[in-house]
Amino acid sequence: MKSSAIERRTELLRLYTGLPWQSARRRVEAAVPGSPLIHQPDAHQLLLEAGVITAVAWRRINTVYPWGIEYIDPRSDRLLIRFEADPDMRPYRDETQALDLAEALLPRAGEYGDIHGIRGARARVEDGRVVLRLLGTPASVTLLGLSPDEWLHAVDVQDQKLSTYGMTLCHRDQPNRAHSAERLYLRVGRRAAVVSAWLASGLLRRVGLIRTLGVPLAVTGWVGHHKGGGERWIIDPMFEGGQGANSHRRMMALLAAPGWGLPATPRDARCNCHLPSGHDQCTTTVAGAAERPGVLEVQALQRRGDRLARIQEDHPAFYAAQQQLLLNVPAWVDRWLERSGSPAPDVPDRGRR
Repeated sequence: MKSSAIERRTELLRLYTGLPWQSARRRVEAAVPGSPLIHQPDAHQLLLEAGVITAVAWRRINTVYPWGIEYIDPRSDRLLIRFEADPDMRPYRDETQALDLAEALLPRAGEYGDIHGIRGARARVEDGRVVLRLLGTPASVTLLGLSPDEWLHAVDVQDQKLSTYGMTLCHRDQPNRAHSAERLYLRVGRRAAVVSAWLASGLLRRVGLIRTLGVPLAVTGWVGHHKGGGERWIIDPMFEGGQGANSHRRMMALLAAPGWGLPATPRDARCNCHLPSGHDQCTTTVAGAAERPGVLEVQALQRRGDRLARIQEDHPAFYAAQQQLLLNVPAWVDRWLERSGSPAPDVPDRGRR
């Protein structure tokens, strides 16, 4: 493969995943020329990854990176997630990645049988790394950036705290098989999550795209049911502009680009970029085909004027750190999107009517 082709595939992999340049280049050089670099894994891996992003989509701690994720390293049979180190400027010292993830990821049952965390997930320390696995399957997600000792301590702390609330510690009581409280959820009632796992997993594997919008300030996500079947995902990345007025259009085009993005087509768009400050939300909705139920709604929130000034004044240290996270998009990427026929930029825009 020519060096220019290698560099362009490296750049795209970096934009999609946030991987450091050298790591992305090694992945490209090791791959068959032209082969996919972001695979869709098997059903079990999809389900585990969908559970991970569902658990971290609404973080309970302040993070510098979107969802606290520095980068994703997607493989065909597993996923590696690099979580950011705990920043010094976080206001509360007891808010750590390990504590938050230990509470969010591991399954525990509430008083009425509802499960918190990922059903069927168990965490182990393997070769000095924290690895999340799905019982009875080869699926795994490696949690990079966490000290094994810190993780084990965090799990103990959260288990002790949550047990005082009357919660059943499924992962601790039954470390090698599904707890009785989990089995019902593993058998029935989760069809929407199963059939839309391709969407949730695919979004997680392309989390770097959020940083192409501009300076990333915050992001949350939540899940509901779609009337046509499957899940409806909503994310609301907040950013400071700097990649052009239509950076949200580019992000959606990248998200749907053939060979790199998700198998989704545009359904609706409302753009307010042409309006003055205060009308800062641009919303785009994409959906899978009938055989792939699932809808993704991206509410891109550009902060400017007084709203941006308040963020800069209230959280100066966080803002300074986040200014370093913008993933600049080279001009050739826009030309590549036009040639590839990515449909997202051509969504009828109802915001200008």
